[in-house]
Amino acid sequence: FQTKFSTRTRMVAAVTADKSMMMLISIVTLMFMTTHGFLRPVSLARFEPIVRTRPSVSLQLNYKSSSDIEPGESSVKQHTGPKHKQTQEEEEEGIKALRYLSTELGVRWLQGNLQDGDRVTPIFLVIVERVLDTIEDAFLHLRRIPYEWGWQEQQQGAAAKDGTTNKKTVVVLGSGWAAHAFLKVVDTEKLRVVAVSPINHFVFTPMLAGAAVGTVEYRSMTEAVRSANPTMEEFIEGEAVDLDLQAKTVKVQFRSLLDLQKSNTTGSSAGIIELKYDALVAAVGVQSANLQVPGARDNCFKLKTCEDARKLRVAIGESFEYASRPDVASKPEEHAQERSRRVTFVIVGGGPTGVELAGELSDFIKDITMPRVGAYPELRDFAKIILVQSGPNLLPAFEESLRSEALRALKRRGVDVRLETKTIEVGERFVKLRAHDEQEEVVPAGVTIWCAGTSPQSFTVRMREKLEEATKAPNGRIYVDPWMRAITEDANVLGSVFVLGDAACFRDKRHQDANGNVLGCLSEQYLPQTAQVAGQQGAYVARLLSRGYDLSGSPPLLLTPKNFAEMSTSEYIERKWLQIRSLEVADPFIFVNLGLLAYVGGGEALSQVQLGDTPLFSYAGSSAFMLWRSVYLVKQVASRNRVLVTFDWIKSYLFGRDVTRL
Repeated sequence: FQTKFSTRTRMVAAVTADKSMMMLISIVTLMFMTTHGFLRPVSLARFEPIVRTRPSVSLQLNYKSSSDIEPGESSVKQHTGPKHKQTQEEEEEGIKALRYLSTELGVRWLQGNLQDGDRVTPIFLVIVERVLDTIEDAFLHLRRIPYEWGWQEQQQGAAAKDGTTNKKTVVVLGSGWAAHAFLKVVDTEKLRVVAVSPINHFVFTPMLAGAAVGTVEYRSMTEAVRSANPTMEEFIEGEAVDLDLQAKTVKVQFRSLLDLQKSNTTGSSAGIIELKYDALVAAVGVQSANLQVPGARDNCFKLKTCEDARKLRVAIGESFEYASRPDVASKPEEHAQERSRRVTFVIVGGGPTGVELAGELSDFIKDITMPRVGAYPELRDFAKIILVQSGPNLLPAFEESLRSEALRALKRRGVDVRLETKTIEVGERFVKLRAHDEQEEVVPAGVTIWCAGTSPQSFTVRMREKLEEATKAPNGRIYVDPWMRAITEDANVLGSVFVLGDAACFRDKRHQDANGNVLGCLSEQYLPQTAQVAGQQGAYVARLLSRGYDLSGSPPLLLTPKNFAEMSTSEYIERKWLQIRSLEVADPFIFVNLGLLAYVGGGEALSQVQLGDTPLFSYAGSSAFMLWRSVYLVKQVASRNRVLVTFDWIKSYLFGRDVTRL
């Protein structure tokens, strides 16, 4: 799409991009599927008006299995509000509504309280919904082609500055997985989108470990925020520092281009602006939790951003030069301990980041210490990697067999793995460890990398102070409801603040046992802080806002136009599309777990592939490595990134890792 096409090709693309034509074709297909019962067993819009117009009837769909229901007993319980006395007519209509629900939906399709969105949906229906959402997203991207190729001028910016736009303003905080997915999917023809982030790019974080040793280059796995959605209103490079929930404003502080100070005017507030919003999407992520260990903040490298990877790459390269200096190289027998210390790398944390960094680092050391062709062959017997994990296993999220294989693979690569060992202090030249038997050890170290634990960002802490006590989740996170809205009792705030990604605490009530089997009981389980979760949440909220739901209600309902006659053809088709899919009532967010991947070095990886709660297969070794690379390549956010990453992999395979420091 970046190349020049002929006039005929452009005309064909323009016709293909027409929204009404695309929607009409899809609706015909979906009507066939719906009429034959292939699409959804749940049609909430048909009974929602009945529930809404009967305040005396509160529905609680506490379904039992079919075998537990006695003859004549309804699987739906009816509760009568204490402040309203039902008339006989209202009671009869309520019973009719309840009978209608139980006959159409069935006890196997819904579970929990309808008003809270606690519904358990079969995974195959969720997959069908995701496919239809993807089709809808594809149409949206096609509609952007005329703007991206310059065939049509976009006028939303000028209208917004003159104050003539009637679009709602959405302010997006962050540039990580959740914010990037939101920007990719949001419809800027309906919403005025302003993105705010202290960094102007998105980074493919699972490949930061490879970037830290030169397997891939930084720019190969990044995309500018402005390129994520060229049709958005504005991008502001700054940091959100405060907000007013009642006035619906957020304060943004600029960062200096010279010294990265938080204000570009010392002693004044000239570097702070205030943005008004109708909806605030907070996807600010988390930061490394290294404040509780003495010395960790000052003496540890991190691996959360491209800047962290760049600093770590310089430190790794410098450590080998440091160990090759004449003060220790001239008399290796006398200075063997000091020389070994300078190329000893301690990685704190046995999660995916720590394990992948250990694998990538072992490959890097093998490359540069190879006899004759390596840059530092004399350091082959001195360099070592120590991986410290406080728990009994590496990669706790993986299944048992893969956790054991990860340990064996790292040990084969020469990595010293310390399980059930806590880091109690980090110095400039050492790391103090405490084993499970309470014995302490001081390990000489040249470079220490912190990959354990997270803590909330300062803006998340500030937001928690402004919200009610019931919103404050463990570990500094914020509770969100099934529609990703910050939980609040304030009607003025409900529906205006969304929290996504690592900062959000979403309650998933599907409980699993140790073997991954879904149990019948309900208990609170919190979704993991992973790129998968954040990306799915970002796309979900983008669709929620673009479709025009009334987000102040629970559940959110599709707004009814004031005048159907004034609706355009495309708006009418869009509404019919949602009605056919039974989306007049917004579905709650459902996370679909597709599995886990991790690289362990030496061309070996771990792959645990699943679909929701159903495990499909798991592999370890070279076959898993091919899957790992294939998935990471496909998941790149643009074709440019896929090409660059492919060439980086080929380059590092043919010529080894680059040891120059720029």
